[in-house]
Amino acid sequence: MRSRLLNAHWLNERNLFLLVCLLCGLPVWLAHFPPMVDLPQHAAQVALFLNLNDPAFPFAEQFQLNLFTPGLLGYFLVGIFTPLLGIVLACKLVVWLALATFALSTRFLLKQTGADTYWAWLTFPVMYGFAFQWGFLNFLITVPLGILFLALVWRQVESCNWRSSLMVVLVLNWLFYCHALVMALFVLVALVYWLFSSRNFRDFIKYAWPLATLAPIVIAWFIITSKHSLSSSPVEWDLSWLNTADGYYAYIASWADRADPGWGRITGFIPRMLGERPGLLVTALGILLFALPFIAGGRIAKSRVRLIPLISVTLVILFLPSVLFGNVFTVQRFALLAMPLFLVMIDAGGNPTPMQRNLRWLAPLIAVGWITHMSINALQFNKDAEGFQTVLSKMQPHKQAISLIFARDDTHSISPTFIHFPAWYSAINAGVTNPSFAETYMQPVIYRPEYVSKARFQGFAWNPGWFNWQKHEGYLYDYFVVRAKEDVSSFIFRTAQCRIRLVTHSGLWWLYERDPACRKSS
Repeated sequence: MRSRLLNAHWLNERNLFLLVCLLCGLPVWLAHFPPMVDLPQHAAQVALFLNLNDPAFPFAEQFQLNLFTPGLLGYFLVGIFTPLLGIVLACKLVVWLALATFALSTRFLLKQTGADTYWAWLTFPVMYGFAFQWGFLNFLITVPLGILFLALVWRQVESCNWRSSLMVVLVLNWLFYCHALVMALFVLVALVYWLFSSRNFRDFIKYAWPLATLAPIVIAWFIITSKHSLSSSPVEWDLSWLNTADGYYAYIASWADRADPGWGRITGFIPRMLGERPGLLVTALGILLFALPFIAGGRIAKSRVRLIPLISVTLVILFLPSVLFGNVFTVQRFALLAMPLFLVMIDAGGNPTPMQRNLRWLAPLIAVGWITHMSINALQFNKDAEGFQTVLSKMQPHKQAISLIFARDDTHSISPTFIHFPAWYSAINAGVTNPSFAETYMQPVIYRPEYVSKARFQGFAWNPGWFNWQKHEGYLYDYFVVRAKEDVSSFIFRTAQCRIRLVTHSGLWWLYERDPACRKSS
């Protein structure tokens, strides 16, 4: 019976891979709210867009649309599924699609480039890293399209016909609206690949002409965006390979009382790739992931152009600014792409030994083990988030809230998971929560200038102790959502000109309400 089961035609490596693609969403589905920092703000953006034409939504006059912005795919997909599933489930579905298609698109790229498709198994452990934990929704859902674009570029050079070039044009222009940073990285890889695949300048133009169709859009966007002060942000390089100048990561490194923060360009690469804090075991696992294809009989491709993707992403990880065009953690998120672009250069071994063939099974075992590990973390996150649903249930719809998160971290993440968590109120109950992503010009729904909150997410969200009733216009807010280890109401409301009452307290969550009789005026 066992022999028949093992010999069943459906029980093969490809089908097992597809099954694990289905299971890779477990860390997302098991948590009531996914443990992703920015996801509540992204959900709030979708809700704002859907509510702007609702006569019952009292804040519509405060906002305007800004649809000429590169970062819309995740919002578009969540918006499609929200009427059917509700916004929380819609977000989970889109994040799961991003994870599953990341693995599937990598396998497709490896096949197109002639690499060993088996090693796409190694993408499962890296998909829950920095970009996932920070909740970069549009980035995550666009990365598989970027990988698909690279596969099409490979096919274009091989076939060299107008159909393949047209496909490159279509996907390239679509990538801009999906996420500009993803587009930029893969354009860089494509440019270098086109250059090294060309015998002369004429060949290069024949391959690279699709970029000309993108240039007017990018130039127009840059000119328009540069005029808006809300999008202006200084470029920050933070180029140290050993340490980091970033305040948050220097702070969380201090938990271990380490003199070296360990979050530099090199020392922090594996922790960012795997979404784990620096340590010996994490470093060993990261090294194993890159070494396993060679240990199991793989070899570097003879075609040197297949080294181009890895070299390109390595240069980006080492030298790209940390903050660029208002995008915080620009370079850190690209740790996600190191593994799939590394795998492009791996060929299958010509004559592997029985031991090497057996070692190949480590890849799916590591994949399943890491999904299990992240699923356990998700369940623990549910415990860390306990109390928020109680707070949410006490908040009436169509109100204005301010987020005051003093306890912003959970037990396992490498990111401050709760810093934007109250934005789920905006997403679910059609209210408004500040600080808000709507204050930045990079979002599809933005505040009109006269309504931008005095509590800005770039500074205030990280320092809720700055709250001052007069300075931050506390009289505008119906609710004050606090996460703290103790009652801090006497401190934050010390200058309040309205009576504030405690509505509910559950776990580390505290909900306060302004006396409705106190008018919303200074």
